[in-house]
Amino acid sequence: MSLKFTQALMISLIVSRRSIRAFTNGYLSRISRPSSIRLFNSDAKEKNRIDLVTEEEETPWNRSDGLPVNVRPGKRFRQHVNPLSRKFQMETQLPDGWPTNIFDEIFRPLHLDIGCGKGGFLLELAKERPGKNYLGLEIRPSVAEYAKTRVATHNLEGSLGFVGCNVNVDLERVLNLYQTHGGGPIDLVSIQFPDPHFKSSHNKRRVVTPPLVETLANFMLPGSVVFLQSDIQNVLDDMRLKFRESDKYFQDEIDDVNEYMSENYIGIPTEREISVIKRDLPVYRTIFRRTEVEFQ
Repeated sequence: MSLKFTQALMISLIVSRRSIRAFTNGYLSRISRPSSIRLFNSDAKEKNRIDLVTEEEETPWNRSDGLPVNVRPGKRFRQHVNPLSRKFQMETQLPDGWPTNIFDEIFRPLHLDIGCGKGGFLLELAKERPGKNYLGLEIRPSVAEYAKTRVATHNLEGSLGFVGCNVNVDLERVLNLYQTHGGGPIDLVSIQFPDPHFKSSHNKRRVVTPPLVETLANFMLPGSVVFLQSDIQNVLDDMRLKFRESDKYFQDEIDDVNEYMSENYIGIPTEREISVIKRDLPVYRTIFRRTEVEFQ
């Protein structure tokens, strides 16, 4: 055996031992890393959860270091997410003091916009119709963060807020917290041009679900309105059906399911609506009104 071959073999053995040691140490550090600890209130009715969150835990909408989700200038936002994926089933972390640190006059009536996108619709509405509070909920993290940055730019602090969350996970908690702190009545809910999730196997991902309808029924007062619109007829019909199935609490203002409102009930279009109308495409709309029946 030559001297060069022997030296090469020894070097190879040394490198191999170091690689194995590095891999082992890294693996052990990962499996020994403490995970987040969750304590649950023994009284289930209170639904108050105490989170002891390690510095490494974060949700899609909240960074573990407390900094906002990155929104790079000029970045194209993701159009679709799977709300049923594990990460989007996490509860969002609301900032300390929410909602009183967002709304100056918490007692005002609230307009809730579910699936608010980049917030352009609520920005225009809040400027044109002061005297109310406006809250937008958006599942896409970077889109929700971008909407938040626009509030100060338009001088709407105190009357407009955005929350990044999955409404089918967080809506009840968000509305309960809002009203617990003296929030005014929800007089209008808008769900406009939600993600259609075209594939039949993806229909379960759509935003309007029976539990969501029940949550709205629980928090909305008699006479308050839910406004629905979409440029996809099947999507509007599906949302409409979910509310019609809860006709004890919501009454469709249009009796015939084959008929739709010709005009925007609110009068201010969303960015998507403007794009659809420019292309001379139809928009399907209807409104539901909360009945006098008390939620049970």
